[in-house]
Amino acid sequence: MESNLKQELTAELARGGQAYIRNLAVAERAILQGQFNLAKVLRAAAHSQRVMAMEAARLLEDDLDAQVLLNTILAEIGEDKDLDRFVVEESKNYSRLKQSTDARASLRDIVQRSLTSLENNPDISENDVAQFLRGCYGCGMILEGDPPHACPVCGALSVEFEGFGPFYSATPEHLGQLKPESIIKILSNIPDEVEAVISHVSSDFLYQKPSPDEWCIAETIGHMLETDLLFVTRAQTLLSAQGVELPWPMPPWKLQEGKGYEFMPHSDLIAHLRAARKQSLELVNGMAPEDWLRKGTSFGSKISMLDLATWLANHDRGHLAQIKRLCIS
Repeated sequence: MESNLKQELTAELARGGQAYIRNLAVAERAILQGQFNLAKVLRAAAHSQRVMAMEAARLLEDDLDAQVLLNTILAEIGEDKDLDRFVVEESKNYSRLKQSTDARASLRDIVQRSLTSLENNPDISENDVAQFLRGCYGCGMILEGDPPHACPVCGALSVEFEGFGPFYSATPEHLGQLKPESIIKILSNIPDEVEAVISHVSSDFLYQKPSPDEWCIAETIGHMLETDLLFVTRAQTLLSAQGVELPWPMPPWKLQEGKGYEFMPHSDLIAHLRAARKQSLELVNGMAPEDWLRKGTSFGSKISMLDLATWLANHDRGHLAQIKRLCIS
């Protein structure tokens, strides 16, 4: 990438990120002052500038190493002794700054543990940072594990927390959203790609766990095909009734448990994966354009058919990358 273009993209990223927060903060104030249409325009501008900044970041992705970024975050939220002293001296007038100081300390701890974990693992281990994180909208505090009844820092109730798990169906930012044609192409190619990757390793290697707490390759493939079957069930429910609550019988990462995938021969694993994928492809290939727009509810949030199928395609891509890492390690 040309240096001038890189500089412009970096500047756009900085402008857009700053503008997004600034515009929303002023929009919030406009609402309280009864300037509802002004707030509307500011919120729309925040959305537009965030999208443009996000695209600049995507174009810069080769220069945005995740571990370097974690160190950058750590530096950004590093201890500010002057601010901390000010908070103590002016605690009566700036109690919310004290909350921010506590939130920074919590985030700093999580990021530091994440960096330490990445020194010894290809991904952050859930033994080092909990499987689920909860972010408070009131003060920014990050908590680990189950949702709290209230924030221990600012007192915000549990409904004021955003959940962050290892995967997601949809986000307000539409992260990773795919078009229908891309989804179908990815879903069609995955079984062949999985077979091509594992054809070069021994059968014993398929059943070898990287660590006691991690899946072997065979279990990962079993998880992928079981998730495929779950997708079909949820998609059929969504297509049958608009606005329905989508079934979620158990966490997807438990679907493969007790079904013997970790002992299954290579050929049977691939056959089961192809059979499950055939069902998914028949469903999505048979959908009319308007079917992609249908919406249901999942854990209280609206989710579209496009969200659901994007989730499956990105889920597969992520696990394919994990399998590839294991095979070349």
